[in-house]
This record gives sequence, structure tokens and C-alpha cells, in this order.
Amino acid sequence: MSDETSSQPEDTVSRSLLNNLQEQLKSTRMERDRQIFEKSEIVAKANAYAKERDDLRDSLAAMTSERDRLAAEKAEASAKALQLSAQLEAADRRVDEATAEIARLRHAIATAPSSDPAVVLWNLVSQQTTNGVAWVRGKIPADSPALPWFDKTVAIVTQIGCMAVKAADAFIRWAIPKAIELFNRGKAELEGRMEKK
Repeated sequence: MSDETSSQPEDTVSRSLLNNLQEQLKSTRMERDRQIFEKSEIVAKANAYAKERDDLRDSLAAMTSERDRLAAEKAEASAKALQLSAQLEAADRRVDEATAEIARLRHAIATAPSSDPAVVLWNLVSQQTTNGVAWVRGKIPADSPALPWFDKTVAIVTQIGCMAVKAADAFIRWAIPKAIELFNRGKAELEGRMEKK
């Protein structure tokens, strides 16, 4: 009997120790499961943060690429604007040079003497007449009552002379073709009579 009594406390100790150990094991398992759960949540959050970081990194790369593209376009547009500005300035210089050349040529044409003998004769007569009128007017005293009459007479004679020149020019323009036509007709008639003989 003594053997049974002594083995009972060992059983109870072992049982209580076993229960205690089982409780500790259960508690440890729960702690382990809680830690695994928390770890999985932390891993999920870390994965989400990593994905968000990767998305932001991709977005930053896209924005940087777009910024670089726009900067390159801006630089190209600035270079093109400078080039166009230089071309515009060159074109303006050429326009100014052409305008000056046109003005020079117009002046040269306006001041060039005519090679037509009639025009040369007319210019000579006009110049000599103007010089003669100026000489005669210079001989009349400034306070003379004849001076206004002289000026009026010169103005009337000038108008009559201009009308006479215009009339003579119109007559010559009309008469020359008529004279040529008459000459050709006479020549044809003469040739016709010569052939008959």
C-alpha cells in the first residue's frame, strides 16, 4: 500500500505538470498563431506598400520621361524660334536692300535723259523757254504793275502751248498709221500696175 500512496502524488504532480504544460503549449500555440497572423498582416501591408511604391516609382519615371520630352520639345522650339528670328531679320534686311535698290533705279530712270530725239529736242526747248521766261521776269522790277500781267500771260501761253503739244501728239499718233496705210496702199497699187505691164 505504501507503494500506491507514494505513486499518487507523482501522478498528481505529473498530471498537474502535464496540464500546466498543456496550458503553456496551448498558450504558446495561440501566441504563435497570433504572431503568424500579425506577420501575415505585416507581410500583406508590406506587399501593398511595395506595390504602391512600385506604382509611384513607375508614375515618377513616366512623369520624368514626359518632363524630359517636354524640355526637349521646348529646347527644339526655342532653337527653331531663334532660327526663324534670324531668318526674319535676314529677310527684313533683304527687303530694305531691295526697297533701296528700287528707289535708286526709279531715280535713275526718272533722271536719265531720253534717247528719243523728239524728247531731247522738247526738253531743250522747254529748258531754254523756262530760262528765257525767268530772265525776262528778272528784268521786270518787283513793284511793277506789269509783273502780275506778265505772270498771267506766261500762264496762259503755257496752257495754250500744252494744249497745242497734246493736240500735235494726238494728230501725229493718228496720222502715222494713216500715212503708213496710205503708203502701203500706194505701193501695192504701183506693184499691181507694174505687173500688168
